[in-house]
Amino acid sequence: MGKKKFLFSSITWHEIDFKVAIPNLTLMENVLNENIDLSNYGTGIQEIAYVFVALSPTNTLHGETLRYYKAKQEVFIQKKLPYELVEAYDDTQVLSLMAATYLQSMEQLAKRNIPDFDGARLVADVKCFFEQQGWLVGIEEATASA
Repeated sequence: MGKKKFLFSSITWHEIDFKVAIPNLTLMENVLNENIDLSNYGTGIQEIAYVFVALSPTNTLHGETLRYYKAKQEVFIQKKLPYELVEAYDDTQVLSLMAATYLQSMEQLAKRNIPDFDGARLVADVKCFFEQQGWLVGIEEATASA
């Protein structure tokens, strides 16, 4: 397999790092890289880097961002997870929260006018794979309270 097109990282408090980073980040990254080929959606995006942020609400250092770098055809997204939910949830629930958050970010990305990129199709495929994994089960309640 070539270079990974979906890259994941996290910025978390050490108390909850184990719920976000291991094994959830690796699991999401592997599922996406093994099942989705970004080149199937056009040439507009070659790589998507995603950082989950789970820090105390008092921490204002790490905000949210969604940036498209046209010259490199790369996307960088940094998105917050509700700290209280991550703290209260078990690993499986946190994975569902991460999947729902990622899917919402892909929906935001699809709304951008990126040349030669079929964002709507990518969203549909990501959602399908996450559903197949069982990651979006019961997440409606979690995201509604977030």
